[in-house]
Amino acid sequence: MNRIRRASALTAALLVCGLAAGCRMDGPNSIPLPNNAIHHGSYTVHVQLRDAQNLVGNSVVKADNVTVGVLRKIEVRNYIAVATVDIDTTVALPKNTTAQLAQTSVLGAQYLELTTPKNAPPAGRLRDGDTIALSASSEYPATEEVLSALSLLLNGSGLQQVRTIMSELNQAVGGREDVVNSAIGRIQTFVDGLDTQRANIVRAIDSLGTLSQSLADQNAALGKGIEQIQPAVKILDDQRQQLTTMLDSVGRFGAQAAQVLRSSKDSLAADLASLQPVLHQLAASGKDLPESLLIALSVPFPVTAVDGIRGDYLNLFLTLDLSADAIKNKVIGSIPFPDMLPSGPDQAVDPLTAPTQPARGGR
Repeated sequence: MNRIRRASALTAALLVCGLAAGCRMDGPNSIPLPNNAIHHGSYTVHVQLRDAQNLVGNSVVKADNVTVGVLRKIEVRNYIAVATVDIDTTVALPKNTTAQLAQTSVLGAQYLELTTPKNAPPAGRLRDGDTIALSASSEYPATEEVLSALSLLLNGSGLQQVRTIMSELNQAVGGREDVVNSAIGRIQTFVDGLDTQRANIVRAIDSLGTLSQSLADQNAALGKGIEQIQPAVKILDDQRQQLTTMLDSVGRFGAQAAQVLRSSKDSLAADLASLQPVLHQLAASGKDLPESLLIALSVPFPVTAVDGIRGDYLNLFLTLDLSADAIKNKVIGSIPFPDMLPSGPDQAVDPLTAPTQPARGGR
């Protein structure tokens, strides 16, 4: 009897070991939940995540806020978290689908959200065994990050300073609303003017950019010029006392000249008034004055006679007009006889011009 009991116990132990070796349990999350079961079949997709945070198995997978699958497991491959999800075969997702780790609420469960890029059209279709790369996955801020940011804002942040600034602004603006409104209007006018001159401003900025580029290109030449000008600056610095003395002397000379002009301004004005007739006559002489200078220094020959001189003789080309009209109008007419030889009361005609006049009354 004892032998039979020992054999039964041994058989039971072997049976339990065999069952234990044939199956494995990874904890409660390895048991499918009733609402997460997929009844129409599924295809598997792998999602690479930068940070899995608190995402666990049996988490839901949503697309457009609709549950489309379930997360089966999370594992690490080459130091990257890889989530294996089963998606209902009735759900067609494009190849460029992105994954985002989301959370139902601040203290809610996390889930995986699948979305289509808004800036790109859908391309292809996810198939069984495809992988959503790490570059196409992201995550919303975690609860810890939100709470830490809120704590930073409320504790030791600049809210108290903002309150002080707002209080000071209220005190400054209180009772001066009209002035503030007028200032805002002027600012608006100024901004409108800037907007009108936007093209000119941009052109000026571009010109400054071009100038800066030119200066940058000439950097070596400018540096050399600055180095070469240093000796001249040093000389000016050494002669600073002399320059200062010179400027003081110039100032004193200007003061003396101003005093002289003030004391002699009446005489100077009179001299300038006396010069006025002379200047008027010079202006009236016009072109005759430059022509007279041609013979003033070489009387009796004009300066142009130099071209006719050859050694000790002079070439002369002379044209004489001895006609009666020329003698009468140019020779005799230019002699002031009435002033030199006044006619007597008994003299009826001018004896010099009488021979050129026609006979009168048969005489």
